[in-house]
Order: sequence, then C-alpha cells, then structure tokens
Amino acid sequence: MKINRTLIIATALGGTFLASCGGSETENDSLESLISQRDSLKTELADLNLQISELDTAAVENELMVTSGIVERKDFVHKIEVQGAVETENNAMINAEASGVIRRVHVKEGQKVSSGQALITIDAAILSSQINEVETQLELANYMYEKQKKLMDEGVGTEIEFEQAKAQKNALESSIRTMKSQQGKTVVRAPFSGTIDEVRVSLGEMAAPGVPLLRLVDNSDVKITASISENLLGKVNVGTNVELRFPSLNDTVIDSKITSRGNFIDPTNRTFRIRIELAKNKLLLPNQLAKLSITDFSRDSVLVLPSEAILQDTQNRNYVYKLKKAEDGYSVKKVFINVIKRFNGEACIESEVKGELKSNAKVVVSGAKGITETDIVKIQ
Repeated sequence: MKINRTLIIATALGGTFLASCGGSETENDSLESLISQRDSLKTELADLNLQISELDTAAVENELMVTSGIVERKDFVHKIEVQGAVETENNAMINAEASGVIRRVHVKEGQKVSSGQALITIDAAILSSQINEVETQLELANYMYEKQKKLMDEGVGTEIEFEQAKAQKNALESSIRTMKSQQGKTVVRAPFSGTIDEVRVSLGEMAAPGVPLLRLVDNSDVKITASISENLLGKVNVGTNVELRFPSLNDTVIDSKITSRGNFIDPTNRTFRIRIELAKNKLLLPNQLAKLSITDFSRDSVLVLPSEAILQDTQNRNYVYKLKKAEDGYSVKKVFINVIKRFNGEACIESEVKGELKSNAKVVVSGAKGITETDIVKIQ
C-alpha cells in the first residue's frame, strides 16, 4: 500500500518535471531554473512520503501485549461444594392429649420456656366431676369389700360374694387412676426447654387429641446435614475440615469439622450422609440453607499459579510461558508442567523438568495464544 502510493506521487511529480523541461525548451528557460524546480519537487516528495508513512497502519509494527502472573510456593487445598440444611433435634409441634375447651394460654410467641412449664390449660371440669362420682362409688365398694372380708374371716360369708366385692373395688380404683392421668394431661407442659415459635390456638377454642396447639423449638444445638457422592467416600471422614457458608446471612462463614459420617449408600443417587454439629448456636434456624466447602485434598508448600496461564499443545501436554526480561520487553519460554489439582482459579503444579519453574517466576496469564518462543512481548 505504501509503495503504490509513493509510485503514484513520484510519477505525477516526474510528469510535472518533464512538462516543465518541455516548457523550458519552448520558453528558453535557463538550466539553473530547471534544476531549482527539480530540487523543490524532491523536497515536496520527501515530505509526502513522510506523511504517508505516518498514516499507513500497515507500516506500524504490532506489539504483542500480555498479562502476567507470579508462580507462588504455598499451601494448596482443593474443596468440593455441596448443599446442606440446618436441623435440630428439639423442634416439636405440641399436640393435645385430652379433649376440652382451652381455658388458658400461658405463653406467647417468642417466649422462652423451661422443661415442664405449663403452656396451655384445657377445661377439666367434666372430668373432675366424673372423678368425684367414681370416688363416691369407690367408698361404697370399699365398705362392701371390708364387709365381705369380715364375713369370710368369720366363716359365714361366701367366696363368690367376696371376690365380687374385691373386683368392684379394684375396677373403681383403676378407673380413678386413669381419669386422674387424663386430668393431668389437661395441662400441656413443655417437653424440653426452648422458645415458643408458633401458637396455633386461642382461648375458648376446642382442643382434641392429635390437634396441634403450638410449636416449641430449641436452636441452641443444631446440626448441618448434607449428601456426598459415593466417589468421595475415601476422602471425607470424621474430622475432615469443612467451611459452612450461609447465603441468607450475607454469606456468613463458619469453619468446622465433620462430626459423623453415614454408614449407608443411598442406592437411588449413590450418596452418603454427613453431619456437622454446632453447639451454643445463636444464629442458625432449622431448615436454613447451607453451602458446604469440604477439603478433600491438601498439600503443603507446592508451586501454585493462575489456572488461566495453563495451555495445552496438540498432544494434550500442559505448559506455560515463562517470562524473562529482555531489552525491548520480555522473551518467552515454553515450560511443560504437570497439573496436580485446580481450585478456585488456581492450579497446584510441578514442572516436568525439575527446577525449570521456580517460586516467584513470572508467567503469561492471558494473551499467550498465538505467541512463540521467538517473540518479544510487553506486559499490560
């Protein structure tokens, strides 16, 4: 492009010069005038060529720009990420065990209660009346029993009458015990200490066995459970480090360890269960979503570099371009490596030739495609 433009301008200027020469012969111009015009045109041609070279992008040499990273020697961990949920053993829906009208609700939502504390009282007036009636019958049964026993001792009573009196007495005593037990169930008490999360009934409503009254929750001790692939059975054990992240709490992170591992593989999805127990909890709620990062590989003091820096040749061999300072930028050298593990944008590696890649070495991270070991590159 540059050569063609120069030839066109040179031809035009040459034509002008020849025309001037022809004109000078016609007009009998002096030789000195022609030489002066020629020199002036040469100067003009040089200026035009300079302007063309500045505008001609094909004449500008392309610079190879890359970004770089540093090879570090440090501890490397690889983690697997799975989803789990928060659970608690003490999460109960409290039901009524006796029928009757609710006469008193002793608690409200959000209230902390102790084990055995009264929560709801159900009307027991009818049951109390029935107990009084049976107790009256029992008094008569006791009198008849004592009377028959005395007659038996004197030898004038019959055995069948004595046994009937005894059976009547025992039946009434059993009925009283049953009704008093039912009477005790008219006061619903907390089975464990915790917080009233939900009250489902109001004063005056009817309670019946099996009907939920309220929910009682104790979140002081919780556990996080998750299902892990069968392939990781040999890498995940009790005591394995795990990072717990909770998206609903602005990605709050808790570092913990696996406290138990399942002894059963689910045949449907080929997974096993793990559990992480957390004591003295004041933050987590049952059924809350948790993301678990479990360490399944770790190695101390290894070479680590950005994963983006790793390329593959046609034989699927991994390599990186190592940078070395040169006069006009950096020279590059292809170094073949073995990738041990990748995680979170980093790779744990070792060079195929021992010592060829060392800590603090500078490597090409991006822009490496298309460059060769003969190129000089510049770092952005």
